[in-house]
Amino acid sequence: MPMKLSHAILLLSVCVVCAAFNMQLFSGLDEMMGDQYWVVDTTQGDHGWYAMGLLPHVKKVPKDVVKAANTDPNTKDKYIIYAQSGDFAGKSVYGICFGIPLIMYLIWFAFVIGFPDRVDPYLLPRRIFTIAVIIGCSVIANLFLMRIAADFARDPMSRIANVAGNHASLLFHNAGIWFAILFSALGTHGHSSNEVQAPDSRNWQTQANEKFNWMFTMLGIVTVLEVALVKNKLALPDAAVDYSVWIIWVVIFMRMYGFSPKYWVKRPTGIAIMAVGTLLTLPVFYLLERATGTLGAGFASPILAKALGAENQNVGLSLMISIYLVFWMEFAAAIRRNGPVKKTVAQKA
Repeated sequence: MPMKLSHAILLLSVCVVCAAFNMQLFSGLDEMMGDQYWVVDTTQGDHGWYAMGLLPHVKKVPKDVVKAANTDPNTKDKYIIYAQSGDFAGKSVYGICFGIPLIMYLIWFAFVIGFPDRVDPYLLPRRIFTIAVIIGCSVIANLFLMRIAADFARDPMSRIANVAGNHASLLFHNAGIWFAILFSALGTHGHSSNEVQAPDSRNWQTQANEKFNWMFTMLGIVTVLEVALVKNKLALPDAAVDYSVWIIWVVIFMRMYGFSPKYWVKRPTGIAIMAVGTLLTLPVFYLLERATGTLGAGFASPILAKALGAENQNVGLSLMISIYLVFWMEFAAAIRRNGPVKKTVAQKA
């Protein structure tokens, strides 16, 4: 049964509010850093005591001091740069980074809790516990990732400044999404003592050939698309971040709408929500950047043009499109409008 329009609007509104608040927290880290680097404080040891040594001791040092020391051949003690302003999802690429927590909260609320129309009071405590476990797993995983990042620290001057691929918030939110999908797929939030006997898989008829043929066809299409976008400077130069999201989109699309065009044509509503929602999201962030001057869209962006040059003002377009294709596809599933169109059958007199 499709979700009522009022409930769909409520779900979208709550996810947007939570994602916006989340992004403000990360932007606050940028403001704390200002025009300084966070560098590893080697006077207190390499590994630090906090969180079992997963995070290093860091201190803030002005950028000009760090650059002078690291470029001076006579200076033996070089600074190990851990982070800089922009590494925590600053407002310069708000449009790109905003989509990641948006997907995460949509999964938490719609698929784990069942908000707003399928909240079971009996199951709600265990579903909230599931989300707490997801958050815990995400934080621990990212502490390890940030520990590794500190051990293999590179000079941020060699990175692309203010591009979403370098933002720590993407790690946090991607891990949150991954664990949320995993726990949702395992059914831990709705686990019941009334178990049902598993079906006999020996009687299943496989569609492996059809699935694999179309999966590799779609992966080939998005590969060519990504290469074309990179060549035309419409995507991040290394392509890895963009391409990973396009692969995620292919996998979710085939899981949600079927494994060949003969199934896709039967689900026009869900595919239309995905496409139209993405097309409407792009101009919203474009206008938001023009209105605020700080909340960057990631494409046709004066902020990126100033940081990277006019030829790179559209490097966020590929990532922007792929992220919001995933979000609106998940939203269509959350409001239960991704299924096949039901045709009325004329009854015989």
